[in-house]
Amino acid sequence: MRGIQSIGSGLRLFAYLVIAQAITLMLLPIIGNYPIEAYTKIEKLQTLPGLFQSFVLSDMIGKIVGFILIPLVYLKLSKQENANPFFQDTRIPFKPLSVLLGITALLFSLPTITILAEMNQNIHLPEAFSALEASLRSTEKLAAELTMLFVRVDTPADIALSFFAIAVVPAIGEEIIFRGFFQRELIQQTGKVHLSIWIAAVVFSFIHFQFLGFFPRVLLGALLGYMYVWSGSLLVPICMHFTNNALTLVLLITYKKGLSNFNPESSEQIPYVFVFLTLVICIAILYNRKKTYDKNVLSSTNNSHE
Repeated sequence: MRGIQSIGSGLRLFAYLVIAQAITLMLLPIIGNYPIEAYTKIEKLQTLPGLFQSFVLSDMIGKIVGFILIPLVYLKLSKQENANPFFQDTRIPFKPLSVLLGITALLFSLPTITILAEMNQNIHLPEAFSALEASLRSTEKLAAELTMLFVRVDTPADIALSFFAIAVVPAIGEEIIFRGFFQRELIQQTGKVHLSIWIAAVVFSFIHFQFLGFFPRVLLGALLGYMYVWSGSLLVPICMHFTNNALTLVLLITYKKGLSNFNPESSEQIPYVFVFLTLVICIAILYNRKKTYDKNVLSSTNNSHE
């Protein structure tokens, strides 16, 4: 029975993703007045007028509907007990410190994630799979160019739109469907917290279809998943996700415009000693959150037995 429930959770997640993508593809030619093919040709991405606005608006609307509105409608109609991802875990009192420590852990994890990202990009498949690797790298190149649409912005209105589409909507929408619904349901159905967190993290990374960044995104997903469990609040991974995306966007914009010499996509300027120290601090924060969580759960259990 639990296995069937887990399959149902996976199918719902897949449905949310399909709905979001379908809406985006449907809106692209309507809003931008360009055929879908225009968004798949790298040489045209920076030359067609209005391409940025049409792509960003279509993508944003698709995610708002597929990742936020549809899941919330399902939540309302299903009327399941303990199904609301926004409810605070009753065993864990919410404290603003949880948000602060979550964001701090995220920031101190970034040097390690950056190093892992470069290692991931240098992974090559065996010669027998050279055609597959070439296809994956071509897809990565297109994805990178699409990302650059969000970075090559000049007007305050475009910068605000890019910020909202990159930092705000994904942080809320992706955390709702991946941590709030999928991961939480897996934990309830299997009783295996660690396995559920890592399954959700792997799926989270896989659906981005950027396989040269697969492993660092898995690590990020696991970090978000653990902080969600240990804080008992979906607000914590949402704020962490927002911080990651917003910071990356700001650093990329300032670097591409020549306002900064720091390239957030390169690890060359990051000393390995700094990476080690920040990783130690991140692990220390995670250890603190885990011990606090265990203490709260134990206290809640003892109180319920009195």
